[in-house]
Amino acid sequence: MSLQPEVTLGITFEETTSAAGIDASHHSNYLITGQAWGDYDNDGDEDLYLTDNTGPNTLYRNLGDGTFEVSSLNSQVALPDISSGGATFADIDNDGDADLLVLTYGVDVLFENTGSAFVNISEGSGIVAQGEGESAAWGDFNNDGYLDLYVTNWYWAEGGHPLNQDRLYLNNGDKTFTDVSHLLVIDRLLGPGFAVTFLDYDNDGDLDIYVINDKFFGNLLWRNDGPGCGLWCFTDVSLSTGAYRPCEGMGIAVGDYDLDGDDDLYFSSENEQILLRSEIAQGNDFFTEVTTSAGVNLGSPGWGVTFVDFDNDGWEDLYLATAHPDPSLSNRVYRNNSGDGTFTDVSATSGASNTGDTIGVAYADYDRDGRIDLVIGNQQENYHLYRNTTTAGDWLSVKLYGRGPVNRDAVGTLAELELSDGRQLRRRVHIGSSIGADHQRALHFGLGSATPVELTLTWPDGTVEVLETLPVNQELVRYYPQPEMILKHGFE
Repeated sequence: MSLQPEVTLGITFEETTSAAGIDASHHSNYLITGQAWGDYDNDGDEDLYLTDNTGPNTLYRNLGDGTFEVSSLNSQVALPDISSGGATFADIDNDGDADLLVLTYGVDVLFENTGSAFVNISEGSGIVAQGEGESAAWGDFNNDGYLDLYVTNWYWAEGGHPLNQDRLYLNNGDKTFTDVSHLLVIDRLLGPGFAVTFLDYDNDGDLDIYVINDKFFGNLLWRNDGPGCGLWCFTDVSLSTGAYRPCEGMGIAVGDYDLDGDDDLYFSSENEQILLRSEIAQGNDFFTEVTTSAGVNLGSPGWGVTFVDFDNDGWEDLYLATAHPDPSLSNRVYRNNSGDGTFTDVSATSGASNTGDTIGVAYADYDRDGRIDLVIGNQQENYHLYRNTTTAGDWLSVKLYGRGPVNRDAVGTLAELELSDGRQLRRRVHIGSSIGADHQRALHFGLGSATPVELTLTWPDGTVEVLETLPVNQELVRYYPQPEMILKHGFE
């Protein structure tokens, strides 16, 4: 593998909030902002939903020219009288439309997208537990073709409290859900949860669950062990793997920053940030803490975080949201130093080092120019949109759709891209990460000056598809293949 660094001119953004037509305020009732990207109208552009704790939420429609307008459907999802937190889009019924979940201080709200309207289907949905809703993640943990749901709630009370229990919901396939939290250890679900993600930390083909907790309660890694245990088996491997790492945890990012073929974890905390390098690819079932040597610690309250390749050199960079009155501890942009395991802080020249009290961050290529943009949420202020203006390398975007045995959003699908310089890039489709956030569904691959050689797709049901004719600087759209298609094209 070639690990030579790509030539880079830095990572730069310009704020386009007003120019793009975004004007959403945030008023705090509890600590969360909600920022969700999703193509609700199926026109190929990423739309945006922003929440307000004590006022109406706003749904923006992407006009495809770098600007947005308030959606004609906005009043249906505004929830002006509900204290709203995090939000996610997900196709819960596999009908091809992005449905919307809004977490709240109370009972979460579920909207079905009918194609022409959003309909509140919360009553009778089975999502009835109250909580201080922070973040949600969707993943088909039992591979039945429907997306299941994990919700984190933050409410700190010694000995536990109904408002702070996290919930795991099984999708019944009929727009209803069953609370199956008992499949996990209930006592471990009583922590002050801020963020959650589905991931395949052990590379065994099924989705595990990682939860970030505040107050040194300890983070939780639930290994998916398959059928049994009354329905499905999960094992708490937090301690044995080192993923437990108690802190005042807030946000979570998952990525293979060192290109060794496994999922590394970066999470934020009150006065420290933590990078855990996975050793799965080396045959060891644990994580090694490498924060200091990697250069990504910061003594500031950290919130939303994300791994994403901002400069399209093939190496995932980091964005860290912070909330601190000292401008020197503002939001951070860390550039991946191309394979030596370290990052460089390029915040000062990035244009995205916002000095507000930023809670959430979510990414999407909203203008479809091949560079990943950001939206951030500042509590008790407003939301900011940053357009990526980096002089960047080539890229490939991969948009996947499931059908039949695979959920429509293709969540859990692993895409591995081999480049001409020998590097192997990997991305997995997920919904939910950072904190209170939802990123674009398309998988983004920076190529640098290399060319794509082969793309291997491992779908959630185990089907493997190999593509060898790949575009550059374009979006590749791929649907779950029918068996006869795999044979026809010679894929194995």
